[in-house]
Amino acid sequence: MKIFSHFLPFFFLAFFLTFYSTTCPAATHRHQSLHDVYLVNTEHELHVFRIYGKKRGKTIMIIGGIQGDEPGGYLTADLYADISLKQGNLIVVPRANFYSILLKQRDGATGDMNRKFAENDKTKMNMEQEIVSILKDLIGQADCLINLHEGSGFFNSEWVSDQENPGRFGQSIIFDAKQYFGEKIQQELDLETLANRVIEKVNPQIENPRYHFKANNHNTISNDTKHFEQRKSATYFALTQENIPAFGVETSKSIRSNATKVSMQKLVINAFMDEFGIIPDTPGMHAKKTKLAYVLIKVNGALPYAMPNGSKLVINSGDEVIVTDIIANTERGLAADFIGMGSHNDIQLPFRIAESTKVIIRKDAETCGWVEIITTTDNLAATVNQETVIANTIPATTETASANTDINELQAEKLLLNINGQLITIAPNEEVLVPKDKAFIIKGVHTNISRLNNEIFANLKGFAPPKAQNDGNDINYPVYAGQDLWRRYSEDKKGIRYPINVTFNDKIIGKFWIRIIQ
Repeated sequence: MKIFSHFLPFFFLAFFLTFYSTTCPAATHRHQSLHDVYLVNTEHELHVFRIYGKKRGKTIMIIGGIQGDEPGGYLTADLYADISLKQGNLIVVPRANFYSILLKQRDGATGDMNRKFAENDKTKMNMEQEIVSILKDLIGQADCLINLHEGSGFFNSEWVSDQENPGRFGQSIIFDAKQYFGEKIQQELDLETLANRVIEKVNPQIENPRYHFKANNHNTISNDTKHFEQRKSATYFALTQENIPAFGVETSKSIRSNATKVSMQKLVINAFMDEFGIIPDTPGMHAKKTKLAYVLIKVNGALPYAMPNGSKLVINSGDEVIVTDIIANTERGLAADFIGMGSHNDIQLPFRIAESTKVIIRKDAETCGWVEIITTTDNLAATVNQETVIANTIPATTETASANTDINELQAEKLLLNINGQLITIAPNEEVLVPKDKAFIIKGVHTNISRLNNEIFANLKGFAPPKAQNDGNDINYPVYAGQDLWRRYSEDKKGIRYPINVTFNDKIIGKFWIRIIQ
C-alpha cells in the first residue's frame, strides 16, 4: 500500500488527535488542580503543580530535581503531580532545575541551585535565581517542605566503614535542628520527633535493613555545625524564614536501581502526608519506561507531520523546521535537541535546515527516540523507503534558489529572541521591546545562506556573557536588561536602545535593536 506524501500530514495529525485525547492524563482526572509554567520555551522551564483535596487541610510542598544528577528525586516527585486528594493539598515541583537534569549534573548554569536560598544573597539575577524566587514564594504557602535528593553512601551516626559513617547522607532524613522556635508562628517545631515518627512508619516496609532510613540532624542553626553550606539551602530557608518543618530526604546513590529509590522516596512522602492529615484519593500516573509515539514537526509553517520514532523526514535544503510537540506515554521532562544547533531544548524554535541532521528526543537526561531530517536540493526527486516521510514543502525555497549565492552576499534576514517566554523574530534594523526586569535570550539568526547559520555570531553590545572567554557570541545566554547591560554601549549612552551586531568571520552582516522598557 502506498500513501502519497501530501496526505501524510493529515493522516498522522488525525491519528495524533485520537491518541492524545485518549491518553492525556488531564483528560482522565477530575481532581482539582492547577498547573503553572514559568520560563517557557527555555532550558530552565519550570512546571508547578498544585493539587487541592476535596476537603481542606494542610499543604506539603515536594521539590524534586533541584540537583540534576539525582534522578530518584525528580522521578518520585513526578508521581505526585497527577495525584488526587480526599483531604489536604500538595504543591509539587518535579523538576526544579531542568537545565541540570538535561545535562545530568549537580550544578546548573550558575552553580548549585540548592545553595541559592540565603536570605541576604545579593547574587545578580539569572534564570536559576528567578526559579529560586518562585520556590521561595511557594514555600511560604506550605506547612511542610520535602526536598528529594540522593546522597553518597549510607548515613550512620557511628563510623562503620568508608561508605557508612556520619559524613555520608544516603538513606537519611536530614533536618537543620532538633527543635526550632519559629518567631513568625510563635511555636516550637520538633523536627527530630517528626522525622523519627516517619522513619518508624517507613522502615518496617523496607525489607533490606541496610536501606533503612535514619534521622540525620545537621544542626545547621548552631555555630558548631559542620554543615554551614546548608544555610543556603531550601530547607534552611523554609525553617528559619517561613518557620515550617523542612526535610531533605536522601536515598543512597549506591543503590543503582531508580525504581528502588523511587519506591523508598514514595514511602517517606506518604508517611509525611499521613502525619499532616493529607489523604490521597487516587494515585498519580507513572510509566516505567518512556515510549515515544510521535514528534510533531512543521515545515515552512504548514500543518505538522506526526513523525514516528526512528523515521526520516525529507525536506528541501533551506526549509524552516520546527518541533512543536512531543507525544509519548508521559508528558513531562521531554526535550527535543537539534544536533549541533540551538540549545539543549529546542521545542518551538525554528531552524533553517541546510544539511541533513537528527532531532534527539530526551526524557530528562535519557535519549528515548529520534527523527532524522534528510535534506535534498533536487525538489525531492530522491527515492525513499516506506519509513521515510516526504515533506510537501514549497518547491523553491529562498535557500534553494540561492544555493550558489556567493558568500560575499551573505546577509542576516531575521533575529530570533525569547522574550519572557515568547518567541519573537525581527528583521534587520528593526527594534524589539524588552522588559527591564525579565530575561530575554537571543536564540539564533537566519541568513540567506542557511548552511552558514550555525557559524553566525550575535553580539549584544554592552553585555558580557558568563563564560571564560568572551568570543562576541551571545546566543543562548539569558540577559536581564536592568542589571546586565553597560549604559555606555547604548545609543547616545542613554541606556534605552542597544544594538545587536550579527557577524560572520568578524564581518557585520546585519544589525538589530532592543529597546528597554520598565
